[in-house]
Amino acid sequence: MARPKSAWGLEVGAAAIKAIRLTRNGDEVSVSDFKVIAHRKALSTPDVDQNEMIRLSLGQLVSQRVLEGEHLVMSVPGHASFARFAKLPPVEPRKVPDVVKFEAVQQIPFPIEQVEWDYQTFASDDSPELVVGIFAITRARVQQRLCLYGELGIAPEALTLGPVAVYNAMAYDHNLAGRKGPVVYLDIGTYATDVIIAEQGRCWIRTFPLGGTHFTEAIVAAFKLSYSKAEKLKHEAAASKYTKQIMQAMRPVFSDLLQDLQRSIGYYQTLHRDAKLTTMVGLGSTFKIPGLRKFLGQQLQMHVLRLDEYKRIAVTGREAATFAQSAVSMATAYGLALQGLGLARINANLVPVKTLRAELWRQKTQWFAAAAAIVVLGATMMLYRPISDRSSLNPGGEPAVVSQVLETGGKLKRDFEQIGAANKVGFAAENLRRLVDYRDIWPHLVNDVAHALASTDPQPELLGSDVEKILAVEPEQRRLVELRYLGGRYTYDPEAKIRRIAVTMEVQLSHDRPFDFLNETVGQWLRDHAERPDVPYRILDDTISWNRGREQTITVSETGEEEAGGATRPSAPGGAGSPPGRRDRSPAPRNLPGSGAGGAGAGPGIGMTGGGDTPGRRARPSGRRRPPGPPSGGLGISRGEQSSASGGPRRQSRPGPRHPPGQASGRGEHNVLDAMGPVPNRPTLYPPNSKYYLVPITFEVELLDAPSTLPADTAADRGRDPEEAAS
Repeated sequence: MARPKSAWGLEVGAAAIKAIRLTRNGDEVSVSDFKVIAHRKALSTPDVDQNEMIRLSLGQLVSQRVLEGEHLVMSVPGHASFARFAKLPPVEPRKVPDVVKFEAVQQIPFPIEQVEWDYQTFASDDSPELVVGIFAITRARVQQRLCLYGELGIAPEALTLGPVAVYNAMAYDHNLAGRKGPVVYLDIGTYATDVIIAEQGRCWIRTFPLGGTHFTEAIVAAFKLSYSKAEKLKHEAAASKYTKQIMQAMRPVFSDLLQDLQRSIGYYQTLHRDAKLTTMVGLGSTFKIPGLRKFLGQQLQMHVLRLDEYKRIAVTGREAATFAQSAVSMATAYGLALQGLGLARINANLVPVKTLRAELWRQKTQWFAAAAAIVVLGATMMLYRPISDRSSLNPGGEPAVVSQVLETGGKLKRDFEQIGAANKVGFAAENLRRLVDYRDIWPHLVNDVAHALASTDPQPELLGSDVEKILAVEPEQRRLVELRYLGGRYTYDPEAKIRRIAVTMEVQLSHDRPFDFLNETVGQWLRDHAERPDVPYRILDDTISWNRGREQTITVSETGEEEAGGATRPSAPGGAGSPPGRRDRSPAPRNLPGSGAGGAGAGPGIGMTGGGDTPGRRARPSGRRRPPGPPSGGLGISRGEQSSASGGPRRQSRPGPRHPPGQASGRGEHNVLDAMGPVPNRPTLYPPNSKYYLVPITFEVELLDAPSTLPADTAADRGRDPEEAAS
């Protein structure tokens, strides 16, 4: 198929939408148009509706540029996709696809029927071995993106990985095929960082979850600013009078980035022992942070450059300055447009074949319509004469008795349908029966959460009731994780017939490495027990998240008061739905047994909370934590009475001041009981100047055994999925 003369490359980033249109002339290209549209709020901003923000920005792009009829290639970020590289055994060329498929089944951590995947082979003249790159993304993610783009009339002909597009851009712009020695390209995105190592016409890709948002969150934590102000301060750090303080706040993130880079480069060098990595090129707006390039160069002993301009494309005129300012973050869109023109080194396409066929037929519809119109016109001309002759033989038209019979038949049919509808039993009984579906799911989930938290192996002193022994264990070394909240939300995909429960639990711990500790204990248990023969679901290990940046730090002051240092925020769209943000109290659970929350007759949701406040009451955004009052109803576990899911001691809250006997306190008879039998204050389990963390953990489980369905004819009568009809 002939390649188009022009193509758009479109990247939907977390900070902005970057689009570039290239026009091809032989093997050379030129920029015929480009556009950068910043989101009103960055997608990494807490509580922002990401899909709605993308719709607004794409709508602005569609209104300013004509994309209909253009060849369009888009990308998915590296952290939302999968890339692996493997060496193939010597086989005949015709058997390569079968060997690659076998390798894909082994490498891709999902069932092959649940992903869209493609591959690219790499070969060099001086080596007989064949290397294959396998690229994949789950079908659910692809469909979610294509549906979102389709709402605005955007239908990409190709969808590829962001780091693959960066490699294609650099391979063309830097002529990597003729270069000797490897080059490391470091693309620091908002949520994750892509490491692309190009050598001898092939590439190696690794993505790790650390990006620009982590630098911003470090500034938020250090200066107590809003996310948007911290983001602005990060970009203006070089010109700020607080540059030293800003850099000091971001130093831990610098160290984490360096550690992940060293791990990635070290692993690559174990695979390619002769490779000498001496040059690194940085991309992405985060690379503009002052001192980052120098820091990486000194620590890695490499020559670190920043991509500020391209060698084979340029923009002149009024837009030259704007393009130069955005060049550091335009590499992905550059590579996407090159793939649309057929000049890419890797041509991976993750658009479903079914979607591509539908789009191809849609483009041909106008030709089919024209052909059909010609056929109809010819048939009409052929039938005109017989119809005219028949009309002349029967000038009176249709006899009256025929009309009368047709009218009577229609009336009888309507009466029959009305009687049938009036006597239909309906779905009331089925709805009652469906209340017991999945009744065995939640006991298993509660049991799994308890075992996962128990895997932390808490010290024996923490499991006793001796307060002095508990306080003797340093909070930073305590291996105890307490459950504060447990809830779930049921979802059902009628097309894929997939039933899932998004589980959210908020835990409390005081370990000095909360996220690493949770990953090594709770996370490892969930991954090791993802699928078992006696459990009616499988744990999707790729959905396990510690929600970095959404944790809450509680500091105990000299006087024993607890200071909240961060707000718990909801999870990202499509996640499990974190418990509502709270500091001094927790809401009653949102899903009560029997409510069927989140699903169609799929069984109840359940919530376990760490407080007993009035449901619906909003927590204060910041400030000091107040002691919890007595529970006020609803299904919940009071903070003062809650036990650790791993069998640990209860976290004692400091009760509020008591009223003297006889003084009104607004609690009615409780005041009299307090006067008759005062309860001593419960001791605190955290020494002064210590701190602990509230961390929301989210993951999803996929239900394996579907509940019984309605008879086929009953569901068909309603025109709905049986699962949906039951609700």
